[in-house]
Amino acid sequence: MAFLRYQTRMMYQLLFWAGLSLLVGLAMLFPAQEWMRAFGGMTVAWAVVNALIALFALMGIRRKMAQNADPATVAKWIHQLLRLLWINAGLDVLYIFVGGGLVYWNSAQPTLNGFGWAVVIQGAFLFIFDSWHAARLPKRMRLKQE
Repeated sequence: MAFLRYQTRMMYQLLFWAGLSLLVGLAMLFPAQEWMRAFGGMTVAWAVVNALIALFALMGIRRKMAQNADPATVAKWIHQLLRLLWINAGLDVLYIFVGGGLVYWNSAQPTLNGFGWAVVIQGAFLFIFDSWHAARLPKRMRLKQE
């Protein structure tokens, strides 16, 4: 089923990002600068959350693949995913503002700077990821939802 293959690719992309974030975050836990340790810790936390989201989604996709879903059910799944992606894109903008707020709230505080920049970067990636996939779901699939 094309839609579920597309969704599977999305989740593997998110897992790749989580893995990359985990590596960068772990590497940044050890420098002497406090802001880098804060950045690394927050990045590791986001990596774990993103990986869990992707893994749970992949389990759900496997369950859906085992069904012999009719076109109406697939159209419902597509609609749900599109709605979720657009809601997440809106939340991602909020994350960017929260991260920016942490940076500028007390710019002399290295821990807040590290946390803030990590949140900004994760929010920016997730905004691009969510809005890109929401806009790019194959047109054929998007038409099935209507």
